Amino acid sequence: MTVELAVALLALLVGLFALVALVAVYARVRALEAGRADGVSGYASLLGTPAPAVAPFAGQRVSVVAVLDADCALCHEVLATLSAMAGPDHRSVAVCDRAGFAPAPGVDIITDPAVRAELFEGYSPTVLAVDAAGRIRSRTFVYADTDRVELVTGLLARTERAAA
Repeated sequence: MTVELAVALLALLVGLFALVALVAVYARVRALEAGRADGVSGYASLLGTPAPAVAPFAGQRVSVVAVLDADCALCHEVLATLSAMAGPDHRSVAVCDRAGFAPAPGVDIITDPAVRAELFEGYSPTVLAVDAAGRIRSRTFVYADTDRVELVTGLLARTERAAA
């Protein structure tokens, strides 16, 4: 076997590994999204589970919770959107994997690994709606083309309607 052939085979092996990894990640995200819609997937759904660490404060009906990763540029944009939409009628919370986010007015930033582990489903950024009873009522994965303002507005409206 020549050196050129060995290098070519190694490159082919690395390429195949990358392709398999990409397909696995894609399948995981699609399965998580399907679980949101029908409650059935190979993964446990967070919907309906208690989340006391991110529950709304007294007098508020809903918390908008973003599960973020410090190395993700889109996660920083989601945090900025939460900060811009913060208000007294709801609690805005960012649950981060580690320090690395600038302070955001109106947003409680939680960097507790245990809290993040309870809310993280393998994809970030994810935005959750938590009702006044402290239960997760909605979950949405955020992509680059997601209208983040519309997403937060819709979560607030749906969760408040369900609570009324």
